Amino acid sequence: MDYILGIETSCDDTGIAICKIENDKIFLVDEVLSSQIDIHKEYGGVVPEVASRLHLKNLPILFNEILNRNNLKPNDFSAIGVTEGPGLKGSLLMGVNFAKGLSFSLNKPLIGVHHIKAHIMASMLDNEELNFPFLAIVVSGGHTEIVKVNSLNDMVVLTRTIDDAAGEAFDKSANLIGFEYPGGAALSKLADSIDKDSENFINFDLPKVMREAEGFSFSGLKTAISLLVKKFEDKLKDDYVKASLCYAIQDSIVDAILYKTKKILKTSDFKNIVLAGGVAANKCLRKRLGELRNVKLYCPNFTHCQDNGAMVSYLAAKMFLEKKFIELNAEVYPRWDI
Repeated sequence: MDYILGIETSCDDTGIAICKIENDKIFLVDEVLSSQIDIHKEYGGVVPEVASRLHLKNLPILFNEILNRNNLKPNDFSAIGVTEGPGLKGSLLMGVNFAKGLSFSLNKPLIGVHHIKAHIMASMLDNEELNFPFLAIVVSGGHTEIVKVNSLNDMVVLTRTIDDAAGEAFDKSANLIGFEYPGGAALSKLADSIDKDSENFINFDLPKVMREAEGFSFSGLKTAISLLVKKFEDKLKDDYVKASLCYAIQDSIVDAILYKTKKILKTSDFKNIVLAGGVAANKCLRKRLGELRNVKLYCPNFTHCQDNGAMVSYLAAKMFLEKKFIELNAEVYPRWDI
């Protein structure tokens, strides 16, 4: 039996998890996570320098916590897995340097994990029956792309955003309406609360974005939302008007993702699709993708949609079985294509 440690510090969440390998099967043992949302909320967004310092503080605390909870010692690990990119450079360096220290002192192999691949593989962690190949829809604050996943080592991006990501569109729209950072989840919750068939429902008209172009784009949608907010600024004090606008925003973002997905499915023979990334927790997106005919939707557990150590530990365990290790002089990759 092998224990694999996973460390995630790509942005503002510090995550550590342990997976174990028994007879080539991988099981999640435990995970701990420290969120920095309440701190960055004061600034209206993630401050890279603050995030880095908090990772430096949180890593040894979480590491000791997970060891004590599971009666393990550092030397019980067979390998150390860590997010190597993409992400904020300072945040990545905190996790990678912590992992390098463990790797060197324990004389254990080091595994560099790709953050987006880990998000994609989170659905395999939570759905044992899921097998390759499948189509992955990656939707987060920094990424919106559709990926053809043939195997662990063969992933091809079919289309991606040319500007803003879907999660960013949610959060920035929420900010325009008056929600506190990050806001996207609160916007979606209010959108889900409204009855579209009610006589009080207001049908806000928002554009269908980038239907004919190859990639995603949400910058034009943000501009249209900004104009609507200014136009109805006084009326947004009414909860139902506000909820109707939230519904329109969510519907437009989800529609863009759904349209591109359907277009790809028409010219392919995928039977399984995976939804990954922070916006994979969006109930409307899950529902509408789940209604697509002739394909089955797989999603991670809600706790594994956000950045977390479990997805890193799981992918590191997969890579451990294939003996894919990195050297102690390995760098971080703030930008790193699949």
